[in-house]
Amino acid sequence: MEIFDIHHHLGSLTGGSLQEGDGWQERDYDNRVRIMQANGVTMSAILAATGYIQADGIKDTMRCNDTVAAYRQRDPKRFPVACGTVEPLHGARSLGELERMKHELHLEGVVWHNRFQGVAVDHQLMRPLLKKVSELGLVPIVHTNAESNLEAVWRLERLALEFPELTLVAMDALTTNVNSQVVLDIAKRTPNILFDTAHVRGAGYVRQFVETVGSHRLVFGSLFYSHPASYERCATLEEVKGAKIGEEDKANILWLNAKKLFRL
Repeated sequence: MEIFDIHHHLGSLTGGSLQEGDGWQERDYDNRVRIMQANGVTMSAILAATGYIQADGIKDTMRCNDTVAAYRQRDPKRFPVACGTVEPLHGARSLGELERMKHELHLEGVVWHNRFQGVAVDHQLMRPLLKKVSELGLVPIVHTNAESNLEAVWRLERLALEFPELTLVAMDALTTNVNSQVVLDIAKRTPNILFDTAHVRGAGYVRQFVETVGSHRLVFGSLFYSHPASYERCATLEEVKGAKIGEEDKANILWLNAKKLFRL
């Protein structure tokens, strides 16, 4: 069975390592591939890390997106999907960058980690960005970590109801037991949100999610940064594999849903 991990960040939460000329990409690639192979992961989506330094404003965002696109090009079979980012606080300038991401860099999606970007998930500045994302056919990926009210999963529910034509991906929504149960209710009300498995609270929850909502709504994501490596052994993957669900459901979660999402 193939395994497609949709939650691999490029860079770090401490400002990223996106400087040219020090060989960091080679080290990152070698370490990332080593850990993927050790865990049996065949493909990953490469996502921009939103903790990058922005001393030059949108120019730094553009460099970040350029770097993500270039990283994908070194091994497009293993990394068939690359997703950049835009800053809500860059306003209309971000609309042009979304156009560039789609037409020049050929990225598949855009990722937001709003607690690092200064506005809530459902802030008014997010609306024009999501409208442009819908027009361009990009996949919107939004972190909904329970540790931050800016990223509260109910905020994403608001956007899902406003943009029913979009399929949104909620990252980190399973951060706590309480959030995990809230997710089940939100998932029933908003069929256009997919949830990744990062922070999943055990194999029993995977089964509960599948029985309550369906395996077509859960996508394998491990939450990986390679500076330093987030893990050597992927506990999240073991929880999905160990869940008492059917093989078809496991296939949906581990690779089929991701391939459908990104039209691969």
